[in-house]
Amino acid sequence: MRLAVLSLLCLFVACFQEPPADRMWRCTVDKPLCPEGQSCVNDWCVKDGTAMPDLIVSGSGDMSVIPCGNGSPIGSQGVWACKGVFSPSGVKASALCTNGYKLCTDGSRLTDAQCSSALLTGFYFADVPAEGVNQNMSKCLSGGVASYWFGCGSYVGAQLTVRTQNPCKNLSLVTACDPKSGFTCNFADARLDAQKSDNAANGVLCCPP
Repeated sequence: MRLAVLSLLCLFVACFQEPPADRMWRCTVDKPLCPEGQSCVNDWCVKDGTAMPDLIVSGSGDMSVIPCGNGSPIGSQGVWACKGVFSPSGVKASALCTNGYKLCTDGSRLTDAQCSSALLTGFYFADVPAEGVNQNMSKCLSGGVASYWFGCGSYVGAQLTVRTQNPCKNLSLVTACDPKSGFTCNFADARLDAQKSDNAANGVLCCPP
């Protein structure tokens, strides 16, 4: 009995720990389960005294614009990690970003810690192709073949993501093309919309307009 009580107490404490700085919690008015010092505002836990969380972009009278059906915010500058498959002949990568959001073309709105956080499950591609003699030395594409793509997180399904020694546009993590693992590259077209990802555990980075 004592063990059961202690287990429940530990579980209760864990549920109300302060969330990491690069994450935010969803909530509802009926069940505003926010950490101490935060309140539920428009379905988001925000610090008391804050009108709206920095991650939410207002527009057209809607104070809680969400850029994708399956995703979560990264950092505090409006970037979202949006899960989903994409292909040039089906739902293109850019179509995973909705409500005015666009594929991120750099990592200027993120810190490296936010982009590489272990809490970020999946790899989220930016529209930033890379080239190089090998993945560890990959760099910004400048006339070669886009064999790799920059983004945030770590690819789910295979070990395709590494940290390059040559960051590009404030991004350091790159994922290699590997059709067997669900990411197929079109070497003749260096747009993310021309690439194919069959692994729904990964996705794209969406930036606010």
